[in-house]
Amino acid sequence: MSIKLEHVLKRVYALPPLPSAAIQVLELTNNPATSAKELETVISMDPALTAGILRQANSAYYGYPRRISSLREAIVLLGFQVTQELAMSAAISPILKTNLLGYEIDQEGLWKHSLLTAMAARRVCQHCKLPYGEVAFTAGLLHDIGKLVISVYVQEVGDFLLQKAKDTPLTFVELEERVIGFDHARAGGFLARSWNLPEELVAAISFHHSLSNAQNHEELSSVIHVANGLASLLGVAGGVDSPLNPIRQKALDLLDCQAPDLELLKDDLSKILVDPTIFG
Repeated sequence: MSIKLEHVLKRVYALPPLPSAAIQVLELTNNPATSAKELETVISMDPALTAGILRQANSAYYGYPRRISSLREAIVLLGFQVTQELAMSAAISPILKTNLLGYEIDQEGLWKHSLLTAMAARRVCQHCKLPYGEVAFTAGLLHDIGKLVISVYVQEVGDFLLQKAKDTPLTFVELEERVIGFDHARAGGFLARSWNLPEELVAAISFHHSLSNAQNHEELSSVIHVANGLASLLGVAGGVDSPLNPIRQKALDLLDCQAPDLELLKDDLSKILVDPTIFG
């Protein structure tokens, strides 16, 4: 079973685009000359995005002591980085909340895994003192979007892939590439590029399982690889394939992050999961 590129791209283009306001928020929050008023103007043009940001800003996770009632207030109190995170979460949540039979993912599964991976990516950057906090969170949110594209193909050969993953030293994602012709990360890169996302995001999504191909973005791709693995270790897996795509030592070495560091990160992230509103 080898799927042609044109078939994959057809599925990519059939998926809904990211809201244009979310793309503009990415650009504005990365520009030091942007004002809170400019950011508010762009976001407020999208009522659904505005509502999503305010809902999340008032969750226990962000822990602000009083209710945030306006978009301007959220931007000023929480800052541009958190505003970017909230905007991307609100934009991607409806897209990720879908059943993916090929990966045995229920309607909430991919969203929960992606959000925890985003939070883990930000925490890895903090722990390893890496300068990717904002972009890492967004890359974590989007790292598995390729599953939306190729789940239908995985569904056809899922039993074969699972058996091969148990019988050979190959990971599930390596078998996706060999059997289907495309793995979910590469398909996600196609989708990210169709959304006109920045190149570092495209690379982190495309190569979070194949770090050697990431070239100038190998470190960021390693952050997403480790964050993805941490989410799975904490029981918030991104599908039946997650246990068959373990954290690779190469990624840990690139980040100068070893077993004790992983345990510290796991402990930190497990505290987040106590919050019942985290995936709300």
